Amino acid sequence: MDAVEATLRRVFGFAGFRAGQREIVEAVLAGDDVFALMPTGAGKSLLYQLPALVGVAPVVVISPLISLMRDQITALRAKGVAAGALNSGNEPEDNATTLAMIEARKIRLLYVAPERLALDDTIDMLARMRPRLLAIDEAHCVSRWGHDFRPDYARIGEIARRFGAPQTIAVTATAAPRTRADIEDLLFYRRPRHFVHSFARPNIAISVRRRRHALSDVAGVIRGHRGESGIVYCGSRAATDQLAHALAENGVAALPYHAGLDAATRSANQDEFLARADSVMVATIAFGMGIDKKDVRFVCHADLPHSIEAYYQEIGRAGRDGLPAEAVAFVSRMAWMAHGAAQRDLASDARADELAAVNDFARGFDCRWRTVLHYLGERAETCGSCDNCRRRMVWLRKPQALARAARGVFTQRVSRLFTGRAVEAEPDESFSLELAHVARVDDGAELTVEQARRLARFKALRTQVARRSRMAPAQVAADATLVTLARLDPSDFSARARDIVDAADPAVALLLRTLETETERTS
Repeated sequence: MDAVEATLRRVFGFAGFRAGQREIVEAVLAGDDVFALMPTGAGKSLLYQLPALVGVAPVVVISPLISLMRDQITALRAKGVAAGALNSGNEPEDNATTLAMIEARKIRLLYVAPERLALDDTIDMLARMRPRLLAIDEAHCVSRWGHDFRPDYARIGEIARRFGAPQTIAVTATAAPRTRADIEDLLFYRRPRHFVHSFARPNIAISVRRRRHALSDVAGVIRGHRGESGIVYCGSRAATDQLAHALAENGVAALPYHAGLDAATRSANQDEFLARADSVMVATIAFGMGIDKKDVRFVCHADLPHSIEAYYQEIGRAGRDGLPAEAVAFVSRMAWMAHGAAQRDLASDARADELAAVNDFARGFDCRWRTVLHYLGERAETCGSCDNCRRRMVWLRKPQALARAARGVFTQRVSRLFTGRAVEAEPDESFSLELAHVARVDDGAELTVEQARRLARFKALRTQVARRSRMAPAQVAADATLVTLARLDPSDFSARARDIVDAADPAVALLLRTLETETERTS
């Protein structure tokens, strides 16, 4: 491992392994088959790239996307690694260069798509090449229960036996227990060693909100992340185009991405999204796999995700740098009913489980993260950051703690009634819900009663300004902004509010003047 760590530093520029990488690389070097489940951004590609540089070569990598192959090969060649790909997206000279490296036995990493792997010519070539390691990236595509099932992926295990059934490593960021069992059955000739790391992404705060109007809903999220990058997922190509166009008309650097666009447009939009720090990609589920943009600060679902696995995969594209990020899903009753109706013809037990899981997630009151992780086979405590946790739903608390809090409130009120003064309530460190003095708003913020009244008035004034400006209320100011303003001390509201609100927008400036006038009047 000394030589491995030296290569890690010299070639990849890392001072050491990330959590979970070392033991998996050791297992690969020991000759074991490996099935690794690690969250997005954990460095899964290193698990097969590093062994290729220290003797376990050549490595054949099965990857689902040409763009993903191209990115990895470009990065490897820049480091001096002999890597190549065989795919339909290559220029003829690129394929010729790769074939020459294979014939000269100089190639260390060969990337192929599963469709290319299934060709007889490719199988014959690999039989002569005798790869030491077969690496399957995005292994959830193997399973018919997975969210990105690809029929050619399901044949990889069968095809691998035709060129010697080499040592195998499969990696993915998302796989529920049913999907894992399918992957192991279809892919591995020998029983693999399992490495399952936590799926939790504590830096991503999840929330589910009622959908009212797609443009104003999504615009409110984007406004809360002004100057930052994000992804907005839509359920159809038409909705994607419409929303991207509407956002662009309102000054957002929004671009569409879906399978109906030609390859050049998709590539150009993706490149712009990766290059800009404030870009917003409005996309169907066709976008995202293999995208390595670390500063995505939010993922917004304008339409209901079709499964928990798909949802987890999609929100995992946010916050890959480890910094705080947000995932917001908008759900309407009508959309939910249509979602269920569209799937009734697929009334298998597996699909019924998926629908039930999405229902529990979207309409339930438990911790959102705990619901997601439970479906993925992981036990978890409450996250403390999702909307349900922030609301401190009483059914997430211990019954005895709730009873103590309620008794304290009751004692204070009785004391005031008969003596004119309140006695000290029984302290309770485990339950801090101040039932008598704290109002809670939809996004989980804690406000005093006076602040809550001020917030309600601010929202009413925002609606008036929005009508005059012919805008959606969320486009004038997000709810989170109004909560922050409602918390300000009325005595210095004008001085501090302008540090919070960008008054360059005429509608925002009008709202600010209205709020200042209202605050002066009531104080």
